[in-house]
Formats: sequence, C-alpha cells, structure tokens
Amino acid sequence: MRKLEDLVQRAKKLKEKGLTTGEIADELNVSRETAMWLLTQGDVSPADIYVSWSSIAMNGERMGHIASIMVDMIEEVTSPQVVIGVATSGVPLATLVAEELGCSLAIFYPKKLKWEQEEEERLEGVISENFARIDGKKCVVVDDVISTGRTIEDVAAYAKKREAKIQCACVIVDKQSRDRIAGIPVLSVFRIIRL
Repeated sequence: MRKLEDLVQRAKKLKEKGLTTGEIADELNVSRETAMWLLTQGDVSPADIYVSWSSIAMNGERMGHIASIMVDMIEEVTSPQVVIGVATSGVPLATLVAEELGCSLAIFYPKKLKWEQEEEERLEGVISENFARIDGKKCVVVDDVISTGRTIEDVAAYAKKREAKIQCACVIVDKQSRDRIAGIPVLSVFRIIRL
C-alpha cells in the first residue's frame, strides 16, 4: 500500500527533524500509538484512520469557510468568552473562530507535544503566557482532529484547575464519534463511524 509507505516515510523524516512522537502524531493527525508504530513498524498495526486536511489548511479562504461552519455550530450551544486553540494544528482554526465570535484567544500546548513513552505520567498541558487567560471564563476548545480524545481530556483537566468552564469542543473530524469527552460536548464537522 503506497499511502502507508508514504506515512512511514513522513513519520521518519519528522523524527529526523527532532520532533517527539507526540508532535509527529499531531502533525500526521494520528494517535500516538499509530505514530510509534509508523516509526518502529511493530508486528501489530493499530486501528486508526489517517486524516489529511491539507487541501483546506493550505488555503486561508477555505480555512475561513470551515471556521465559519464551526462558529455556526458553537453558536447553537454557547456564547464563549475565550476560544482555546490546541497547538499546533488547531491554532489557525481557533484564531479564525475567535475572530468571528469576537472572543479572546488562548493557546493550549497539550502534553502530547512533549511526551515520550516513559514521561507521559508526569507531564501536563499548559496555556501559553502570550495569549488570553482562561481563569473563571466560559471557553470553547477548537482543534482539527480528535484521534483518541486525550487532548480534550488534557484541556478539561487544566481548565478545571483554573475554574474555567469548557462549554464544548469543536473539531473538523472526530475519529471517535463521541458525543462527550470528559463531560464536554463534542461538535464535529465530520464524524467517523466505524461499522
């Protein structure tokens, strides 16, 4: 399968550039387990779905259209004060969504961007100091793809410590097809349903 070989090569090139397994997973829109498998080619391949939205991401106008769809979905649920963009791929979308909603923008760096296998338990995500604070605010989380749901759980745990209320998470693709993650409603432009 040529596409799988391409993914393996992309993962290896990203590793050579110094990206962590979590960063590679984020870049390829796959789970961390899938990224590890792509790098090691273990015996049993993980059950995952590769999602490429590069035809949207490479064009600002297209991204604006997707952001408008996301805004429409968010406005059906809430009127947030802060949009939390998940680094790295969720940030451009979150910026456009925040602008259209007239909200502040916060940037969340999930622990997956930092972890390697042995370190996972000790790390937690963090909000960038250069953007809006979420303490005590009504927030929505914007990201590109939900692969496992761990990043949304990571944001929820961080927000709870700061008494922020996450109203919903909005993504382009939800590979888990879940209605809620960590008690947070999930809004997705597309849901993957495995039969």
